[in-house]
Amino acid sequence: MKLNQLPSTLNRLSKCKRLGRGRASGHGETSTRGNKGGNARSGYSTPHNFSGIPWYRKFPKRGFNHIVFKKCYNVINLDRINALLPADFSDSIDRAALSKLGLIKYLDAPVKFLGNGEWARKVTFQLTSSDKMSAGAKSKIEAAGGKVVVA
Repeated sequence: MKLNQLPSTLNRLSKCKRLGRGRASGHGETSTRGNKGGNARSGYSTPHNFSGIPWYRKFPKRGFNHIVFKKCYNVINLDRINALLPADFSDSIDRAALSKLGLIKYLDAPVKFLGNGEWARKVTFQLTSSDKMSAGAKSKIEAAGGKVVVA
């Protein structure tokens, strides 16, 4: 090998970056690491599978959920109606009468009557097509001389 065939030594051994030696060096203060956060700390390294967002949020939401089709009813027992109705009540019981008594919680939801308690009044129940009545409640109302009308 001759002297004119030697490889160039320019940039062969570049000076190492001297960090944290004051602002005048250009690499002082935060030592080229930016401000705060995990990457600014010594010994921190991100997990090998880290991409900035959890894996379970990357997948699309799929499948079926019944909560969209769930029907919420205003459930009313006969004993609650009996306790709140005046003694001289002779009209028919419908949604307006139930809301006056404060028995309807959800105004848009249908009403479901259950047969808990005693019933001895001769009253007509006006139901819409979405309202429901249990067989026990219907038999108690009809045994007392009342009627159940579905409109």
